[in-house]
Amino acid sequence: MNQDLEKIYQEIKANQIITIFGHGLPDGDCYGCQIGLRELLRNSFPDKEVYAVGSGLPSMLKRIAPMDQVSEEKIASSLAILVDVSCLRRVEDQRVLKAKSFAKFDHHMFNPGEGFPFPSYVDATKVSCAEIIANFGFQFGLKFNRTAAEALYVGILTDSGHYKFFGTTQETMHIVAELFPYGIEPKSLMNLLFSEDAATKAFESWMLRHAEIEGQVAYLFLNPNDYLKKHMPYEKASNMVNVLESLGTNIFCLFTVDDHNDVRGELRSKIGYPVQPIAMKYGGGGHLYAAGLTLHNQKPYYQSVISDLNAVQYAPEVR
Repeated sequence: MNQDLEKIYQEIKANQIITIFGHGLPDGDCYGCQIGLRELLRNSFPDKEVYAVGSGLPSMLKRIAPMDQVSEEKIASSLAILVDVSCLRRVEDQRVLKAKSFAKFDHHMFNPGEGFPFPSYVDATKVSCAEIIANFGFQFGLKFNRTAAEALYVGILTDSGHYKFFGTTQETMHIVAELFPYGIEPKSLMNLLFSEDAATKAFESWMLRHAEIEGQVAYLFLNPNDYLKKHMPYEKASNMVNVLESLGTNIFCLFTVDDHNDVRGELRSKIGYPVQPIAMKYGGGGHLYAAGLTLHNQKPYYQSVISDLNAVQYAPEVR
């Protein structure tokens, strides 16, 4: 049994109130981990209070489960478990800092200075954090139900890009197979997750027409007028980087300005062209071939990011 996982398990057993936090702008993996872990712990420890804190994934709140409303006093009495997020400053709800103790499950590389001196388990080789949570549940004999299984399935499905992204392995598929007996309905989940309305399809076409290619990098810079006039909220528009994959470049990235004039950058690449070091240079992080960063009131700096990405050389040995 892994000692880091054992430490987290003992922390869970020792605490009566547990709050589960994820990162800002939560995606399918973040939401799936929060709900999946919450259900596993509620089923396995019915005497404990377990809450998933944050905004969640809107398309799944009715289909799988809603998030919880939790008071500051409750958080202050809790063990706060971070999932799919590298450090406390990146957590969506900063009330997490009031918790009495901490633990973490994650699959992201972390930047220098982002230490987490509490019980944690990090495996950056995993395609999703949900795979880690599911494996934790199976290893420690936690009680699964349909809600937990579907939430974790959503996490694995979305972060693996339908099982095509780097990091998807035989073990990933084995975990998915272990979740299926609990009543997962892939078709209904995928319809909600990936169906696109006319406005979204039109915006994707607009993105491809307006994207630019410089060297080995395809990129697009979105101002608020670009997406709001097309009825795309910031949360959705800023996460549509994979639309640019079809342009065929080694690296593709999306820069989106929010209403505070901060720029969210999402970087993606083909295997062999690591973008995570570039994200780290600008205070971001993530995975080797899928990373993100934020430029605070520094719109001109996205050109520097593009220049750095064009300097990335093919390194097939980087895994």
